[in-house]
Amino acid sequence: MDYPVRALKTAAVAVTATLAAWWLLDSLYALIDDATEADRARSPFTAGLLHYFAAGVIALVLQPLALWVGLRLIGVRGNHLAVVISAFVWLSTTAGPLLESVLSPGEAFWWLSVQCAAATLPSLLQPKLIPESTQPDQRISKHEAG
Repeated sequence: MDYPVRALKTAAVAVTATLAAWWLLDSLYALIDDATEADRARSPFTAGLLHYFAAGVIALVLQPLALWVGLRLIGVRGNHLAVVISAFVWLSTTAGPLLESVLSPGEAFWWLSVQCAAATLPSLLQPKLIPESTQPDQRISKHEAG
């Protein structure tokens, strides 16, 4: 697969996975806020604590899983480095600002770009790091075969 095609595919999947995880976690937080509003009067510190924890785990695991599944589905093989580094950046850097504040379009674009670069650059680097004999086989379409 050519490097520009690999980069475009990885970037598209990274942005889609990040937007899906961001939307899911934002929606879950809004739903939990509405559901636990009555409990806040009785115990403001523990209202919905388990719900928030479960929602956070789901959304934090969803982004790397969606990235891996998406890359596999569109035929980008050998993407382990991209998934690991993207997951690290999502967990340590990107998820917090996306979820804990109201972002302007410029800020949202910045964080999506960070996540996109965190997946695309390792995806391009991985084929150069692994030996030729261990690289995944290229898919050959019927048209290319002959």
